[in-house]
Amino acid sequence: MKMKEKECSIALALTFIILFLIFVSSTASALQTETDPPNFTVPEITGGAGDSSDDKVVLNELSTEENNVTTESIQAAALKITEKRIITSAAEQYSPAIYGNKIAWEDTRNGEANVYMYNLSTKKETQIPIDAERTWYPAIYGDKIACMGYRGEYNYENYEDCDIYTYDISTNKEKRIIDDSLVYSAPAIYGDRIVWADYRRDGLFEMNDIYMYNLSTSKETRITNSGSTNCPDIYGNKIVWLDCRNGYSDVYMYDISTKKETQITNNESSKRFPAIYGDRIVWVDSRNDDGNYDIFDIYMYNLSTRRETQITTTGSVGEGLDIYGDRIVWTDSRNGNWDIYVYDLATGQECHTTDKSDQYEPEIYGDRIVWTDMRNGNADIYMGILSKSSPVAAFSAAPTTGKAPLKVKFTDTSTGSPTSWKWDFGDGSKSYLQNPTHKYSKAGTYTVNLTVKNAAGSNTVTKTDYIVVVSKPTAAFSAEPTEGKAPLTVAFTDQSLGNPTKWKWSFGDGTISREQNPEHQYSQEGKYKIILTVSNAAGSSTVTKTNYIKVTTNTRPGIYSESKINP
Repeated sequence: MKMKEKECSIALALTFIILFLIFVSSTASALQTETDPPNFTVPEITGGAGDSSDDKVVLNELSTEENNVTTESIQAAALKITEKRIITSAAEQYSPAIYGNKIAWEDTRNGEANVYMYNLSTKKETQIPIDAERTWYPAIYGDKIACMGYRGEYNYENYEDCDIYTYDISTNKEKRIIDDSLVYSAPAIYGDRIVWADYRRDGLFEMNDIYMYNLSTSKETRITNSGSTNCPDIYGNKIVWLDCRNGYSDVYMYDISTKKETQITNNESSKRFPAIYGDRIVWVDSRNDDGNYDIFDIYMYNLSTRRETQITTTGSVGEGLDIYGDRIVWTDSRNGNWDIYVYDLATGQECHTTDKSDQYEPEIYGDRIVWTDMRNGNADIYMGILSKSSPVAAFSAAPTTGKAPLKVKFTDTSTGSPTSWKWDFGDGSKSYLQNPTHKYSKAGTYTVNLTVKNAAGSNTVTKTDYIVVVSKPTAAFSAEPTEGKAPLTVAFTDQSLGNPTKWKWSFGDGTISREQNPEHQYSQEGKYKIILTVSNAAGSSTVTKTNYIKVTTNTRPGIYSESKINP
């Protein structure tokens, strides 16, 4: 859904504000009776700032350890945007539109703006040959392109001779569907129906209404008679627009099949950019503003449930808004520049462009988004392809060591929004919970594997010897050499069983060590008793070897005996 005001300056945002203030400040004209006036109803507004049930998927799964049902909230695979520059021309390009494999935009390479099209399948670029000096604001549906067109020198002071043109790509035929009109807004198209706003009713540029043209029947229909409308969009039999008949902008809808008009919003805030897909209507709303008109958020109304939902809460929504299926796209300044944001209503996932330049005017079709991008110093058309990113497995656990039986809490820290998990705890047990707790019954060292998946792929992480379950250790050791002349350096080797974590050596000469495998030097002759005490979380054990180290000497200044220290 591109900006629907007719903008004559390249500075789109500034022009929009000026036009919008003029639009809001104008007094709504008295309602004029038509032959078949539309009915009016005000829908029930329920709900508030979002429904959390729309933002997550709930998985009920049976715990393999505890045999009880555990409920965990999980998110679908994370979205990512893969960007591509569509046009490399040094000229300015604006107002992109997309349908299927076709992208249309306005291009200034010939001096004045003209509508061009790019076919993603054939990679062919084409200027749309419409007999007008200036064509801009294209809309596309199937093989049909609708746009505004101006014959003669363009007049920035009024809207005279601004008409609506169509071009059929399959037949290469142009059609000027209205002649000498006063078109005020960009057209929107769905099937054979085109809608727009123009001033023709009074010719004084004061009363603008929504009109519809049926390409199949060549019949034009005036949809509104309030004289204060703008920004129309169409989907199926439903048309939405902004209307200031009550002195401030509100969103209205008209059902072509029932000829019934419905007021969607009813508050004094400023509204912008209404767009519709199926039964969902979205718009930008300033109701959370402090009076400066610089806080805008996105709201949605569901025609089926008659429920209004606030989509964003940052207050940073800018120029442009569109919806396709479950996905809403808009321009957002929360990061200090204008970025394109995408929100998936079904999964609650959000992603955005990351270039530091400004991006605006987004439109979406399926998994493809097009927008105007300023990263190269001028306005270019970019396309982003939405896809789901594969997860990256990661986890932590606590505790990672202890005596049997050891209960360990595993915590998934994977990125990329996995939707399923498979844990292998290394003892033959498995779990499919996101954050399981597992009990190790036997002493041992265990390698843990976690495999995570989403719609885009899977990833596995392995932590070798990650969990150490201990039993009470059994102290044992050896030494080399065990006899020799002083000074004698002896290397002691711990050979204890049961994974001890602490060691205490007594070398028989009054010294100790807490290393696992220490070296010790004996300087006096004697026979030495060695004591090793080992411990872990399960307990401790001590081994004693009497007269284990024998030290001799060629001189006899004195005899050193362990019995003198350890009677």
